[in-house]
Amino acid sequence: MNLKRALFPVFCSLFALVSTGCINTHFQKLHMTASEAPEVHGANTYQQPHSASWRVTGKINSNTRRDVKITPETSNSKNKSKESVEPDWLYKMGGVEFTGKADFFYKANSAFLGTGIGYNDGIYHHFSFGGNFSHVEFGFFIGLYHQYFDADYVGEHCEVVLFSDDKCDSFSNESHGLSTSLFGGGFAGLIFGDFFLNYSLSVYAPSPEIEGGSPDLSGIHSNYFTMGYRFHWVEVSAGFVMSLVEGSIASYGFTGGLSFYLN
Repeated sequence: MNLKRALFPVFCSLFALVSTGCINTHFQKLHMTASEAPEVHGANTYQQPHSASWRVTGKINSNTRRDVKITPETSNSKNKSKESVEPDWLYKMGGVEFTGKADFFYKANSAFLGTGIGYNDGIYHHFSFGGNFSHVEFGFFIGLYHQYFDADYVGEHCEVVLFSDDKCDSFSNESHGLSTSLFGGGFAGLIFGDFFLNYSLSVYAPSPEIEGGSPDLSGIHSNYFTMGYRFHWVEVSAGFVMSLVEGSIASYGFTGGLSFYLN
């Protein structure tokens, strides 16, 4: 009796596996809006030890509008469409965007900690840490990007059943909403009094929820090259932005704006 009770759940599980199988989602077409990764950098100036500073920034980014094709060779997705169908996946990137951000920095001796919250086609927030010296600063950051997206897609839900052909149902739909992605990167800068030069690399992979799951999409690597000058509590900056998707140029353009220091 005890052996029968022990084996009964095993037989039930095997029967469910054979009779119902599992559901796989395949996307033959997936066109989705995507933005450049958020820009993060340091204090842009030498900050005195054991001090804190606040900064509010507004910028305009103007990038080329491009449809960036994601092929099976460049996509990391495990949910590719069937081998007999060439998948039509792409990002819709670029355009003119307004970005806003608020930063807080605290410097101990030479090391600093920072945090910030901003807007760039959605809300993002992050923590940063690094070193700040008289002519050089550098650091790393990590955060979350809550991005708005539009997606247009076509695909199939396929039920895999043992000892039988797959049962597939086609779908075609649109999706809109917010996706939350992890992003991170690093930055380095040169400081010459009130003048500075910056480089920042920011990386994320969009992770929208579509048809009950999140396709494993290619990462977006955004490179920011900026320079600026600080007039007391006002800072003017401008630079160049280039975003890559798996090694190919996805979009490029210019960025510029004003920062206000509140300390």
